Amino acid sequence: MSMQVSHGALPLIMGNYASKFGVNLFMYGNSAYTDGKNITIPRLDFENEEEMEMAFGYVAHECGHIRFSDFGSIKRAIDESSWLMNLFNALEDVRIEYLQSRDWPGLTKSFSFLVEKLEGDIVRCIRKTDDLTSLIIIYFSAFGRFNCLKQPSRKSLRAASKKLSSYLPETLISYLNGMVLRITRCKNSDEVLDIAQQITNIVRKFVERINDDFNKKECRQSAGDSAVTGDDATHTGCLQDAENRFREQFNEFQRRSLEKGCGVQLSCFDFDNAGFNTGLNDDFYSGLSEYGCSISGDDVEKMESELSTIVAGMKEEYPGVDGHVRAFKVPCVDALLEKTSRNSPNARDIGSLVVKNSKPADNLDLYHSVLSDNSLRCNISSLVKGYESWHLGNNSHGRVLDVRAYYNSMEGKLTDRIFKRKVMHRAVNTTFHLLVDISGSMSRECERGGKCRYEVANHMALSLALAMEGVRNLDLRVAYFPGNFCEYEEVYRTGQPLVERATYFDLRPRGCTPLAQTLLSCISQMPDTDRYHRNIIVVITDGEPDNYSFAESMIAKAEAKGIEIHALRVSDRLKLRDLFKSCIDVKDASELPKAMTELLADRIFAVNV
Repeated sequence: MSMQVSHGALPLIMGNYASKFGVNLFMYGNSAYTDGKNITIPRLDFENEEEMEMAFGYVAHECGHIRFSDFGSIKRAIDESSWLMNLFNALEDVRIEYLQSRDWPGLTKSFSFLVEKLEGDIVRCIRKTDDLTSLIIIYFSAFGRFNCLKQPSRKSLRAASKKLSSYLPETLISYLNGMVLRITRCKNSDEVLDIAQQITNIVRKFVERINDDFNKKECRQSAGDSAVTGDDATHTGCLQDAENRFREQFNEFQRRSLEKGCGVQLSCFDFDNAGFNTGLNDDFYSGLSEYGCSISGDDVEKMESELSTIVAGMKEEYPGVDGHVRAFKVPCVDALLEKTSRNSPNARDIGSLVVKNSKPADNLDLYHSVLSDNSLRCNISSLVKGYESWHLGNNSHGRVLDVRAYYNSMEGKLTDRIFKRKVMHRAVNTTFHLLVDISGSMSRECERGGKCRYEVANHMALSLALAMEGVRNLDLRVAYFPGNFCEYEEVYRTGQPLVERATYFDLRPRGCTPLAQTLLSCISQMPDTDRYHRNIIVVITDGEPDNYSFAESMIAKAEAKGIEIHALRVSDRLKLRDLFKSCIDVKDASELPKAMTELLADRIFAVNV
């Protein structure tokens, strides 16, 4: 029987779980990571049992990194190469999950569930990839999880093993497997990093050797073709060019070895009048000992046979193994959670319930800028006050003359009804939410004005707040999305002193575009509408939300509740879908102030609204 957890209790349970490890837990956005003090996982559906099992498993995994991983080792791996970093991360994941399961055996189920969910995606990636570095990372991750953690990664291990054997000798793979089996006995991250470095160096050397053999084979075939045609000059020239090229490669390789102080003399290229020696001599294998690889004499003959088979089937050289993982992103828990989050229509945000995250700027530059350039603030203030005065001026009996009634009285028709009767209007009883997008794309510079998009948006938001400050019956709230470790940050609400809150409007771009989650929060905070009250949401953004269908459903929900939603969008590069019914598009962010004035004048604070 599964345990049902209420929406209100779940954040407390997960927050308490994370607090056991002395960290903060956040659920927002589309990515999962930890910086050693905070854990962030993507938003998920609280009512979906599988998604919550994934959430608990990932929190436990990240807590393991905080408990057992050395973030200095992670930085060193990143600095050296992305391939080393990905391999080190795969091996370190095995170690920390082993240690976590040892201390809390119940976590074994959660970790195995995550791996089981990944299997299908990993097998599909293995089948379509031709990138050796990606294949190696997936293989050793699956091997470590299956053999060290007893996790259900048999299918991905079998698929990766079959494909990897066409790139590297099975004898070598078996040797490297023995190195991976030592992962659970590593005392710290540095020892794991050392194993990862040994694996990368050994694989790199074997790939270089296999490519050299392939080049020799190609030259030999070319020379043989020339001999058949009787072109002795071409034959001799081909051999001479090949010999010169390989001698240059050997000299460079020997120079690097001597610089490292290993003093190993590698005679990998043996030349004679007949051509090239295709065998690998003992010096080549002894040179591998520099990287901790010690292959016994019994395996040398078998490995040479496997190398010959691999070279015979090669159509071109293997690409370099020092670069980044090119063909695809290595399947990982992060990618699975991102996919689940995007497809989860009932996702919830618990980030804003964990801690107050809004961080003010260090200065009042934005506030002084708005005060010195107050044209936008004055325009908005005039619109708001005009709208307010018009409504209040038509609400009182005996103060506004009814022109038609007065004209009839001049014709002798006696009446005392020469004033307009009291009429109830939709007055300025308004809840107004301004939502400002500060996703990464808002850092782009405007074509005019020399400012970035977010700077224009921040200026507009503070100008609007100053213009609406003190207006009767107007509840203003300003929120930015995404927040700092949460979906959004509420930087201001009516009643707070703007002088003190002005620095909270000066925020920098970061992260994704969680519009749907921000709308969900706004809708829940708004009172019920009636004929005397308006609820208005204005969105400033420059792109589409992370979850388009979820945002679309939130807008439909708002409209069903009588909430008006308007948008100002910067759409200079992307053709955006019609998410908003009431929307003003501008090509450059410098046009946003003019567009805001137009929106307020024509669609929000017009006297005929």
